[in-house]
Amino acid sequence: MNKQTRTVLLASGTALVGALGWAGWQFFKEKNLEEPHYRVLSVKDGVELRAYVPSIVAVTEVEGAFDASLNEGFRRLAGYIFGGNRSKQSIPMTAPVGMQRSGQVWRMTFAMPSEYMLETLPEPVDPRVRLENVPGRRVAARSFSGSAPESVAKAEQARLLEDLKKQGLRPVGEPVLAQYNSPFMPPFLRRNEILVEVQAEELVH
Repeated sequence: MNKQTRTVLLASGTALVGALGWAGWQFFKEKNLEEPHYRVLSVKDGVELRAYVPSIVAVTEVEGAFDASLNEGFRRLAGYIFGGNRSKQSIPMTAPVGMQRSGQVWRMTFAMPSEYMLETLPEPVDPRVRLENVPGRRVAARSFSGSAPESVAKAEQARLLEDLKKQGLRPVGEPVLAQYNSPFMPPFLRRNEILVEVQAEELVH
């Protein structure tokens, strides 16, 4: 092995270790993010049925393609929690970031930390951002890893809805793509979910 080859291999190895170190740091950092509280009711065929407690979300709606709407929605909501509010107050980041189709627009949500009530959250400066109470609800969830472009999200959504049909559960409203990690996280370490509120079949009739 000549000197040039050893230099290339050393540089490649250093870059890999550096990338994994960054990924690991991001992984442990993001594990500390607060998530909405829920209780697991059952797990069947990869579908987890959860009972969520009431919560508050910051919401914005963007019309357009998935990727552009994802970026624009995130920019608005991140602006709110990073001081874009009447009190110029920083609000801790939580997980997940929710993305849901609502008619002709994409609806993005950030869950607010549980220490806040609607009355104690600062008013958004951006009129396109609003705060909403979310009641307690029963939700079906299917997890998957990797990147979550629109095509993958649609396939996972269809899979979840088919499973719910087999299990006698009916969705209430449109499914939500929930992403728990930042774009800095390598895809193989990312955690994503499709979430949808459900009602038992026997309660529908």
